[in-house]
Amino acid sequence: MRWQGLRVGLIGPLPPPAGGMATQTRQLAELLAGEGVAVTLVPVNAPYTPAWVRGLKGARAVFRLVPYMLRLWRCVGDVQLLHVMANSGWSWHLFAAPAVWIARARGVPVIVNYRGGEAAPFLERSVRWVRPSLAAASLLAVPSDFLREVFGRHRIEAHLLPNIVDLSRFRFAASHFTSVGAGGMVGSGKGPFCGRWVSTPAAATFSSRSTRAPAGSSSSR
Repeated sequence: MRWQGLRVGLIGPLPPPAGGMATQTRQLAELLAGEGVAVTLVPVNAPYTPAWVRGLKGARAVFRLVPYMLRLWRCVGDVQLLHVMANSGWSWHLFAAPAVWIARARGVPVIVNYRGGEAAPFLERSVRWVRPSLAAASLLAVPSDFLREVFGRHRIEAHLLPNIVDLSRFRFAASHFTSVGAGGMVGSGKGPFCGRWVSTPAAATFSSRSTRAPAGSSSSR
């Protein structure tokens, strides 16, 4: 699949702080750019402008949400695909759900990459509000079988899209590993991983079975 010239909007948090989802968002953007994709990033945690607004609890949310919505609207108008890094709670309602509906209104397919650690209790409380937005998306992706099962309890289909692992950031003792292949690293049985898969190359975008999302995938090589 040729990705040169594809325009993708990526919605999610960015470092700092360097949390799990922020790191995944940054690495996904880098992988896509490396494949020739034109990536437009819309951070959900952009710095407050002006900076002193940060001290206004409650009111500061407006100073973040309004600029986010404006950037989101412009982004969706310029891209061919929207990829939303979604979380639970208010983050879903304020950032992810609006992205889905704006993309739907403007005829842009959207992938929801749901990564909320509190997905189970969140869906128990709010599935009636979450389900319509997920139905409006082209595809729901999750990074683990656990989250796929959580959504399955509510009869919501999710597809597995593993986390991105930057292998250059890790150093391993050769005695613990027998091979490093395209699929990941296999332990020798001597170390703490005991032959289990400990990393998986990540798909940069997801190959959709939906007729509303363009097919194709990109992975680190």
